[in-house]
Amino acid sequence: MPQLADLFPELDLGDEFRVFPRSSVPTLLLTGTLDGRTYIEEQQEATRGLTNLTHVMVANAGHNLFMVSPDVTETIHKFLRDDKIDKDDIVIALPKFAM
Repeated sequence: MPQLADLFPELDLGDEFRVFPRSSVPTLLLTGTLDGRTYIEEQQEATRGLTNLTHVMVANAGHNLFMVSPDVTETIHKFLRDDKIDKDDIVIALPKFAM
């Protein structure tokens, strides 16, 4: 909460906290192209130190994309079974926006 920084400086966890993670642990990253909370560029920056990353782009999905398509579910299942992920993008229908 940046608005509290001047009021409570002890809340700052320091530069060590902000160091990007480095790991070779298998990691699945699902990116929704319509994610308004975690932007694609921020995801790329935050995961740059992960050397065993499987990245799947989900076109037309937002932040809560886990159940938007059977393809997403199957990708998660494959990853957890340590099966080969055979595609790096999934396309779903555009969401219906309220009028």
